[in-house]
Amino acid sequence: MRGAPRIRYLAYGSNMWRHRIELRLGVCELVGVVSLGEYALRFHKRGGDGSGKCDAFHTGNSADALYGVVYSLTLTQKDMLDEIEGPGYITRDVSVRAQSGMFAAYVYVASPEHVEADLRPFGWYKSIVVAGARAHALPAHYVESIDRVGASLDPDSERNTHHMAILNGDVHGGVDR
Repeated sequence: MRGAPRIRYLAYGSNMWRHRIELRLGVCELVGVVSLGEYALRFHKRGGDGSGKCDAFHTGNSADALYGVVYSLTLTQKDMLDEIEGPGYITRDVSVRAQSGMFAAYVYVASPEHVEADLRPFGWYKSIVVAGARAHALPAHYVESIDRVGASLDPDSERNTHHMAILNGDVHGGVDR
């Protein structure tokens, strides 16, 4: 509906892959590629499946930057995403930099009690993050740094197959969690 309130959301992990976020929320309006200074991407947030999920980790170091994409969401979509992201993340308002300048967005960051240093993502999850980064033409050095992250094989073969199908665009409709 035109004129409905919208909120800008910074996606930096698997939600950068447009097919994944739209399976979750329906059509999402892409605002563009952004960076977030003094943050770095980490795979140290414990997911419900026990693997490492992405975190926008605040380093405080001016040399660090996290890259991602901003979507403009309806308030209903934000509520849906809050439910999907679950209790392991908290939201934070941040100022992101786009080619057109700075603007406000919100981002999910791992709550401290859900962070573990030695976690590894499952291969399908890392592949979705890399695919999203490539699809939005994030800086090559940044995509390469994600691609170098070690990953584990998901012991749940059905979950692995399902998410690889999402990556390949073979899942349509329904909700992916």
